[in-house]
Amino acid sequence: MSTEFWYVWDGAKDRFVQAKRPPRDPGLVEAMRRLEIRLARVGDREKLLEFRRVALESEPDIWLPDELDLDEIRRNIDGWEPSRYPNDYIIVAELDGRIIGYLHLSICYRLFDGGPSAWVKDVFVLKKYRGYRVGTRLMDFAKEIARRRGCKTLRLIVGLENLAGLSFYKHCGFNIVKVGLATLKLR
Repeated sequence: MSTEFWYVWDGAKDRFVQAKRPPRDPGLVEAMRRLEIRLARVGDREKLLEFRRVALESEPDIWLPDELDLDEIRRNIDGWEPSRYPNDYIIVAELDGRIIGYLHLSICYRLFDGGPSAWVKDVFVLKKYRGYRVGTRLMDFAKEIARRRGCKTLRLIVGLENLAGLSFYKHCGFNIVKVGLATLKLR
């Protein structure tokens, strides 16, 4: 991205604020040539857990309370079996054996869309690797899966206060429509 500014979370203000984009690290620019975008495998469970641990530690203020329990996250990761969820895709960005970003894509049938529709459920890139097109490459991979599965739309939900997300999704071509997210815990 060529813009000089981006958005970062300010825990003291409890919101995203505009900040000057840090200079790009020439070493990371070169390393991105080795970046691999691929579907996660069962053997990636420990890498996924480590990715999530680093994400939680590096930006603890951005997560919802139910997203902070590493024991629960481990149980979820250990219970993940791709063959049991054939319409869900965990896409990872791997650099030198470490997962540095991921995207969860889900395909569902939408009666009023006239067929399958794709939903981005989660996307996250570790802070150190933002601004190097990792998220864009994850999204491009997801778009291709959705196209191959015959999806007519790709959707996601983003909080209107998530300025970093809004900027990124617009960059990826999404039309942002005012939406509210409502959740209900079933346990």
